[in-house]
Amino acid sequence: MRISIVLIGRSGESLLAVAMRVRAADQSDCLAIAELHAASWRSAYRGALSDEFLAGDIVADRRQLWESRLSEPARQQHVFVAEQGNQLIGFACAYGNESAQWGTFLNNIHVTQTVQGQGVGTVLLHATAERCASLYGEVGLYLWVLQSNTKAQCFYARRGAKNEGTDVWHAPGGTEVPLFRFAWESPRQLQEATANRLLKS
Repeated sequence: MRISIVLIGRSGESLLAVAMRVRAADQSDCLAIAELHAASWRSAYRGALSDEFLAGDIVADRRQLWESRLSEPARQQHVFVAEQGNQLIGFACAYGNESAQWGTFLNNIHVTQTVQGQGVGTVLLHATAERCASLYGEVGLYLWVLQSNTKAQCFYARRGAKNEGTDVWHAPGGTEVPLFRFAWESPRQLQEATANRLLKS
């Protein structure tokens, strides 16, 4: 699907247009996804992941992961990418109905730093919710977010998610990272919330 978004600048005096295409990922996306995944970790996870790990070859580490995921997809795996022209600017990966209690698990959502705040994450959430609503009905949808990442927590809360618990991520590099679970009652709830966010943009 091709999506065009018009956003009003913070001061109300300027308009910013973002045109993007969202599609299902395939094996040819492995390197681009890995590079964005690594860049996002280095930006958003500094202080959570060890400096030694972040200074290492994270791209190779993430590329191995994504080659495995996209060459032999797990059951009910759904990966979407957002593109601007020929450039990948975001991706999301979810596992449908993964938890009997919480429903679909949104394992990854990352957006290129230069286009953050321009609706890309909202569009990826909307595409994921739309797919999950059609396949899994009214089961829930959830993700884990770093307790230190208050910006991401606000992003999900504004789109209807509720903080529903804690856990600890035993992260690559040996650190233990406190997490919050943010959850939606159903993908339909997220679909409606993200549609409203796009209409208001």
